Amino acid sequence: MVSASTAWAKQVVIQTKNTTMVLDVETGKQPQYVYYGAKLSDYDLQNLQAPRDGRMDAYPAYGMNCPAEAAVAMTHADGNMSTELFATDVTTQGAVTQITLKDPKYPVQVVLCYQARFNEDIIETWTEIKNDEKKPVTLTQFASCSLPIRRGDVWLSHFGGSWGNEARLIEEPILLGQKVIKNKDGVRNAHTDHAEVMFSLDGKAQENAGDVIGAALCYSGNYQLKVETDDTEYHYFFAGINPDNSAYHLKKGETFITPKVAFSFSKCGLSGVSRNFHKWGRKYMLAHGNTERKILLNSWEGVYLDIDQQKMDQMMGDIASMGGELFVMDDGWFGDKYPRKVDNSSLGDWVVDKNKLPEGIEGLLRDAKKHGIKFGIWIEPEMTIQYQNSMRHILIGLSKRPIVRL
Repeated sequence: MVSASTAWAKQVVIQTKNTTMVLDVETGKQPQYVYYGAKLSDYDLQNLQAPRDGRMDAYPAYGMNCPAEAAVAMTHADGNMSTELFATDVTTQGAVTQITLKDPKYPVQVVLCYQARFNEDIIETWTEIKNDEKKPVTLTQFASCSLPIRRGDVWLSHFGGSWGNEARLIEEPILLGQKVIKNKDGVRNAHTDHAEVMFSLDGKAQENAGDVIGAALCYSGNYQLKVETDDTEYHYFFAGINPDNSAYHLKKGETFITPKVAFSFSKCGLSGVSRNFHKWGRKYMLAHGNTERKILLNSWEGVYLDIDQQKMDQMMGDIASMGGELFVMDDGWFGDKYPRKVDNSSLGDWVVDKNKLPEGIEGLLRDAKKHGIKFGIWIEPEMTIQYQNSMRHILIGLSKRPIVRL
């Protein structure tokens, strides 16, 4: 590549065991995605052509020739809403590559970060936005990533649903316009849609064949995944925090770090990408992810809310006789003034219902020890319902009248 003291161009290559991601980074220009897919040889890399149409921007900014949607948008301290981001530096340290972008007029810096998880065929990406203006700037759009995907017979696979009907697989072709998957519930972002998708590049998804790109947003709050398709040759994918009512005032000297998005590619269909995510999740995301879990029985499907000491003892004995190692008592064990007999009361009163469990939790622990298994208990500390004693005391203490009805 061409190199000089004041101007340079560089092919940035991020490799995993079976995949390659390539960006073309040139000083004074917006970095461009060149390739993401199956692993390339050195010969293939030498013959890759960088895009010249400006439609493969790695992180498009609002206001100046943005090809589709913007990954980032901000209002500067002087009120200007336009931002330009040009490459100024590339660094690689270990498995992490950072591409630094700066606005030529404003002291704002954006760093695109990529971390290769080599054996798992995962590339994690996130963005760091720093404000060096004299006053705060307001971020109104701050995606974790942007990825252009060449158009063709591309299908989108994702999960949707609701209570009792969770994780329903949805498969659909990507058409002109926008496809948005989002959540604004705050604390239950996997209850309806999920913050992960797969793109099948060769038509309708197949389980064990076909080129597939997977993306998973590593974030438990409000999120937005968006696919923008116009009349050009690409689908534009964005993922990150949901910007609705989420404007962030970035102080002077402060850096805003977005959540990570994990990308994976496989030529072995949905299952290939899924296996990559499983390996990655067990190693990097879950506590003790590679430890075998205990065989357990949960009381919910057996008795629902109809818990009592005798039933719990019997269920513990039954699962122990079949080789079980853990029993978990689910919903229905709590409530004092408002016993948990129906599902619209008592959440928040984490007090044992002595009518159901006269010997308390101690009696259940004794029974579990008798059967030679471990004992667990279900609780939702973040949940509360109007008809329960704890909520009554909270409301009285605050204002003598209800301020929120649940």
